Amino acid sequence: MKALGIEVDGIYCPSVLRKIVQAGTKDTSYKGASETLEEQAEVQVSAKQCERVVQRIGRERLDETAQSVARWEALPLPKRRECPASAPKNSWDARVAVVEFDGGRVQLRDETWGEKKAKVLGEKRSWWKESKAACLMTFSGSPSAEDPLPDLPQSLRNPLFAVPRFLAMGHSGRVDSHAAAGVETTGTCGPAADAPQKIEVPVEQREYTRWSPEPLVRSVTATCQSYDHLAEITLAAAWERGFTAANRKAFLGDGLQVNWRLHREYFPDYEPIVDLMHALSYVYASAIASSGQYEQGWRRYEAWANAVWRGQVNAVIGDIRLLQATTSDAAVLQELDRSRTYLSNNAPRMQYAKYRRLGLPLTTSHIESVQKQLNIRLKGTEKYWCAEGAEPVVHLRADRISETKPLESFWKRRASGQTGFRKRRALT
Repeated sequence: MKALGIEVDGIYCPSVLRKIVQAGTKDTSYKGASETLEEQAEVQVSAKQCERVVQRIGRERLDETAQSVARWEALPLPKRRECPASAPKNSWDARVAVVEFDGGRVQLRDETWGEKKAKVLGEKRSWWKESKAACLMTFSGSPSAEDPLPDLPQSLRNPLFAVPRFLAMGHSGRVDSHAAAGVETTGTCGPAADAPQKIEVPVEQREYTRWSPEPLVRSVTATCQSYDHLAEITLAAAWERGFTAANRKAFLGDGLQVNWRLHREYFPDYEPIVDLMHALSYVYASAIASSGQYEQGWRRYEAWANAVWRGQVNAVIGDIRLLQATTSDAAVLQELDRSRTYLSNNAPRMQYAKYRRLGLPLTTSHIESVQKQLNIRLKGTEKYWCAEGAEPVVHLRADRISETKPLESFWKRRASGQTGFRKRRALT
């Protein structure tokens, strides 16, 4: 048994166990996993047995992660600044170490499960809770003395490219004609008075200049527990990957304040960067809301976006304040205030010209992609998880989409750890 890597009381060989875990974390349900195994692997495993296997293996991976965190926390401070012997032996001269954080949604049962979802004390009870994920990325990039791309890329000037992304973030702005009449900014970023009546998309805008470093390797950590727990397991994972030795490191997130608390407490030596697309979505929303016509709003967005791109966020904030002083429409004022607050709170983390000179990425697109891949298994209006059942699955799903392939080494360790003896409880 030990030579084969099979548990003495196990009913599946290692290869079948791997197939069950793969199907159980790839398909949208355990029932779907059972059907996939029967159709493609010609193995009959019930949905309940798929669940038992996935939960068991997932808890083993959770135990390994907890041990990794404990080992890192037990290190003295000088050792934490050194790379472990197992870390990849890569040169960091042309590489950047990046950590990205983001939250997702999952329905978790709590103590009120089974009760009617009525309003309690004026608040509607919901089982939607926040799952959390982090992306550990390496990028290929070298610093430069000058800004390699000082002007706003054509892709961000193209409404066919930019607007759908802004709308997906929920900051659509007011695209109607309810803006205050005669409002024009006189600040440093204001649009020309003779704005055209139709937005033309030049032919040259169909070809886009790459304005982000080339991604290399991605690994993922995820949890349904607290953000602090996510930071702990991510910090230990970053140490194991040798991020400590990187001379250029970045921490990316959206405007959520918890992200920047985690940066201060866990990743203070990483350059903090607010996602560029989130910032531009607020700029777009306020530009459209404050303009009488959409074409005028788009020209205002272009001017403001170009200023943000160059790191001149304070100029945009000044223009928004001027608009607030000359506008009486309550809805427009609300949109302008929302954008001004976001930009003011995050201005120190929006020095995008500096980040480009350092060869750092500007967006959280990778962690947002990771969240979508996690949601395939976890999120659904018909899916209700208990916390104990969701945590092993989210961990295995994160392992599955990690390009460092942590499950490959896990299966080898697991097989070599089989002793050929049953695990019995110690007698007391």
